[in-house]
Amino acid sequence: MYYYYGTPYHMPAVQSLQVPEPPPCVGGTIYTVRPGDTMFRIANEFGITLQALIVANPQVANPNIVYPGQRICIPIEVEPPPPPGPFCPDGTIYTARRGDSLFSIARRFGITLQRMIQANPQIPDPNVVEVGQRICIPPPDDIPVPTGICRVNLIPQREGVFGGTSFINISEGDVWVATFGLPAPNDLDPGLSTYRAWVVDENQELYYSFTLKVTDAPGIEAGYSAANMSFEGYDSIIVTAEPYPVPTRPSGPVLLRGTIIPC
Repeated sequence: MYYYYGTPYHMPAVQSLQVPEPPPCVGGTIYTVRPGDTMFRIANEFGITLQALIVANPQVANPNIVYPGQRICIPIEVEPPPPPGPFCPDGTIYTARRGDSLFSIARRFGITLQRMIQANPQIPDPNVVEVGQRICIPPPDDIPVPTGICRVNLIPQREGVFGGTSFINISEGDVWVATFGLPAPNDLDPGLSTYRAWVVDENQELYYSFTLKVTDAPGIEAGYSAANMSFEGYDSIIVTAEPYPVPTRPSGPVLLRGTIIPC
């Protein structure tokens, strides 16, 4: 109720927009109009002529005007879109920062620009990414490795960790590990002081580990160890944050994990 020059005044009720329903859509599909849609755009999306769409929808008085939420008959049977797959299933999720582009991110992680574009179809312009946008970093480009050396992609196990790569000689026990974007161990817990890479046989509860050290490249920690033993039967490589002295088996949070697949 409003007051008009001191006299109570009731605003008249606004009639809600009544949008006619389409006629029976035999052999076709009912589509619900979204913001920004036009009959022409809908016809193009479904690969039919504008005239066919107009004929199938006599309830639309003016083909130039459709409303969000309005139901339109598409005069063909339309296959429902497949459900979206998991985002970045084999790679690492990176959160874009100010000044990033797909090119700069690809160069930082040693990935070709083409693979970055293919892994991120949600980005229409590779030169423009938004701060805070989730970017998929695909596994490193395949490069030849010496005979007997197997590559293990290290997948993040918590938010904010970029990922890593390991190479292992299963028969002779040589292991190389490089990680990207790990926080300082004591940022995770004041009692943690070092990062440790572990080669793990979960069935036998066997663990072989060595320390990862900060490199000259910002955000990269790496390590190498010659175990002089066979890793036959070992199934994974993990990276954990540990206290000092380091225990004989993993005790701290697991940040990266990869499955050993003999090559």
